[in-house]
Amino acid sequence: MTETNPAALPEVATELTAIAQREPQTLAQQIALSEIPAPSFAEGPRAQEFARLLAAAGVHDIEIDASHNVIGRLGPADTKLLLTGHLDTVFDQDTDVHVTTDEAGVLHGAGICDDARGLAAVLSAAKSLAALEDGLETGILIGANVLEEGKGNLGGITGLLDTLAGRFEAFITVDGANPERIVTIGPACHSFLVTFTGPGGHAYGDAGRVSAVHAAGRATVAVADLEVAAVPKTIVNVGAIRGGVTETSIAYQCTVEIDMRSDEQPVLDDLVARVRQAIEAAVAVENDRADTSAGEITYEIATTCDIPGGTLPEDAELGRAALAGYGAVGLEPYLGAAATTDANVPLSRGIPALCVGGGGAAGNNHSTNEYFDPTDSHLGPQGILLTALSFAGYRAETV
Repeated sequence: MTETNPAALPEVATELTAIAQREPQTLAQQIALSEIPAPSFAEGPRAQEFARLLAAAGVHDIEIDASHNVIGRLGPADTKLLLTGHLDTVFDQDTDVHVTTDEAGVLHGAGICDDARGLAAVLSAAKSLAALEDGLETGILIGANVLEEGKGNLGGITGLLDTLAGRFEAFITVDGANPERIVTIGPACHSFLVTFTGPGGHAYGDAGRVSAVHAAGRATVAVADLEVAAVPKTIVNVGAIRGGVTETSIAYQCTVEIDMRSDEQPVLDDLVARVRQAIEAAVAVENDRADTSAGEITYEIATTCDIPGGTLPEDAELGRAALAGYGAVGLEPYLGAAATTDANVPLSRGIPALCVGGGGAAGNNHSTNEYFDPTDSHLGPQGILLTALSFAGYRAETV
């Protein structure tokens, strides 16, 4: 890690100014990328455009793998840092992703922040890193990955870690807006889709028969009543219940979606086991209390999300670099925020990792009402630049 503050060096100060001056171009790239549909598993067109922009920024040795991850390099072949944003969105192919700008200059559009801002911030930082490339002491791998959202299950960064094993020591993902919030805790996540099935029947004619909806209801209450730890933060949530035909039918099927998270993996593992036990007990109660002559309630659990977690140590070199980098541009950054991001996977493998915001402010993420406020948004790429220089090492120009 460079001990000298890179921001104090004349050539770096020049690039910080350049980042601020080209922010209108960065915002234009953010809009253009946001308007290319990129559902998880269908990121190809956006990956192609991002690779083109990355090359135009001065990054070289760019490759797009079979999954559409985009990775290039700056600096020496001996690389130390991997820097990416994520290409995919939560929206399907038919979602209207057109971006509008209101009278206050706020951008509105599905995915305009998550993670179009992250991608644009990476591009802006990359352009300045390319201008300073000759002074880099170690190389930087820089690009964008797929499959961060939902059903993607962090498959993009998982694949990259396998492909790039041994080629970097630490990872930064740029996701979201707030440049002061530095995510160093990656909660482990596990989600279920539970399907309850029974014989069904007529509410009056087959009165008393077991019901898939009743079993699902018993399970929902049992799960909701489970005690979970406050520290480490741990949650369980029944997010959706779907099933039945009509009020005059005994339900033959019902599905329940359950999400579980914890800042510590062993605590999550224990919670998953207790949720399974609660579901099994709820089905047993329904079968014991109701008529099973036409058949019992059965259930199947399908895992829909299984994401490992981890925490960056408070004294980690990467965290110190981020605090110094973002602090040098006048922000008040802090470590210790928690969120499930691409940083989860390297953290779970013992690789230092964190998530930073791309600048500006945003809201309504993951909705078609998503917005991005570009006020002082240049501070995001500036912080990324200084963090990368501090961690990768930078030699001041000499005359």
